[in-house]
Amino acid sequence: MDLTKLFSTAYLFERFPVGGFSWIFRIILLALFIGAIVIAILGQKKLKNSGPIKKFWQKMILWGWTTGLIGLLLVLFRELRAIYLSARFWLFLWLVISFLWLVFNIIYLKRKVPAKEEIIKKQAEFNRWLPKQK
Repeated sequence: MDLTKLFSTAYLFERFPVGGFSWIFRIILLALFIGAIVIAILGQKKLKNSGPIKKFWQKMILWGWTTGLIGLLLVLFRELRAIYLSARFWLFLWLVISFLWLVFNIIYLKRKVPAKEEIIKKQAEFNRWLPKQK
């Protein structure tokens, strides 16, 4: 695999890329995009639990559906050799964007969710000492 081609605009924006992906790359891309959709479906089931992690699962559901559907469309365009839509640049750009989006979701999970759990515990401790209504 020649990585110097990734810096060539003629290679990345070719109107009709020669051939499709190799079979190994097709399987990897399909597994990645279908896996993102599966994460979205599993996130829907976990979303029913309320709590501080609910917003994280909402973000993951949005990430999963968006990444999966747009990624599958880009792979389909490549296989059909659609003019300009099958350019390697669009798939490469989408993979980078979806990876960065996933990283930001994980950062949100690591930073915000423990802080919200702490606030909920403090509020529960405070409410414990308040008089109860009958």
